[in-house]
Amino acid sequence: MTNTEITIASPNWQVESARLTVFFSRSVSVVNPNWWASTIGSEPESRTAKPARGEYVEWGNYLNNALTLSVQPGRADWILSVSQAQFEDMEIKLKTVGPLASVAADFETVMNVWLKNCPSIIRLAYGAVLLEPVADQRAGYRRLSQYLHSVKIDESSSDFFYQINRPRPLQGSKESVTINRLSRWSVQAAQAVRMAFSLGSPSVPNPPVLFTQPDSAAHACRLEMDLSTPASRENELVPGELPAIFGELVSLGSEIAHRGDIP
Repeated sequence: MTNTEITIASPNWQVESARLTVFFSRSVSVVNPNWWASTIGSEPESRTAKPARGEYVEWGNYLNNALTLSVQPGRADWILSVSQAQFEDMEIKLKTVGPLASVAADFETVMNVWLKNCPSIIRLAYGAVLLEPVADQRAGYRRLSQYLHSVKIDESSSDFFYQINRPRPLQGSKESVTINRLSRWSVQAAQAVRMAFSLGSPSVPNPPVLFTQPDSAAHACRLEMDLSTPASRENELVPGELPAIFGELVSLGSEIAHRGDIP
């Protein structure tokens, strides 16, 4: 069976977070960027700045979830993550942004707005953390076996973790660039916990008491992906190709999610 023929039955990946990371050329100096407003079309809900250190963090709601722009010398990260409202809702066991197909498409679209006008960069990366709900750990291992074609997982084992990088040449570009395709596979069990505080002496406060909700464990296959251009590159990536390169990274991520660990 060839790589193009490998498919996984009914993948149900949900996005826990999605990330765009860029590394700037050495000549780039970021001062008072207006990237949030020009990309999202509105002002962020909060902004923290340390201009002397070249650090900026902006945050706001986007697609009913949380979007963060973090800028530091030589680097910028856009991170789409779960809204605070989900973390406060104890009924939601797996906290996610939404289904992979729609989230990846929406994230790529808005990030391309920024990439068309961003400063000179030498490296581009797309990261995502995906969760696929399963009944329990054994079901999770059975499911991972379908994605990891060259790995045999014993269901009686525990603490399984598999990581691999399968580089692949970038398609449709004028440049000869190899894309890193790093993936990490595991099964997670999320447990809802409540904290109760009791009043004590101001000098010796009582520690919080943790209560685990009955039957609150939520199991899921976990896939962490990091797809990027080479870290060794020092030349600027062609500005006009940045959206296409990012689109290729997103597409390769979706391929891993739907076909598993393939060369």
